[in-house]
Amino acid sequence: MPKKPKPRAPLVPLTGKQKSYLRALAHKLKPVVQIGHQGVTDGVQAALEVALERHELLKVKVAGEAEVDASEVGPKLAKATKSHLVQIIGHTIVLYRPRAENPKVVLPRAKAKAAKTTAPVRAAAAPIEDEEDDDDLDDDFEDEDGDEDEEE
Repeated sequence: MPKKPKPRAPLVPLTGKQKSYLRALAHKLKPVVQIGHQGVTDGVQAALEVALERHELLKVKVAGEAEVDASEVGPKLAKATKSHLVQIIGHTIVLYRPRAENPKVVLPRAKAKAAKTTAPVRAAAAPIEDEEDDDDLDDDFEDEDGDEDEEE
């Protein structure tokens, strides 16, 4: 009798920064699982489960003679294995599923959204006049001749 899989926590969507980080890690990896001309079989799904548990991040190669396209099969594989679809490029699919215990890949943290402050709003201060407006004040002390008047 096959082993019953452990229940997994629901997937939290990856941020763009996290996907970029995973793509960078996956760049140097070789494909671990290959999908042949028969498409996605039970054997392929079983191999994916084992590989995801062992590696967390892996590449899946869709063979050229396969009847399925990588862009079609990628989302289906991610859903079937409860993993994240990181990237589809050409005939290669990159999948990520963190281990339940002792994850090997540590993702960058997602930024927390800034909380709105509940501090009271202060009244706006009176606007400061520009220097051009200060010239109007000087007009009170000047004659039409340009001479300064003495204050009485």
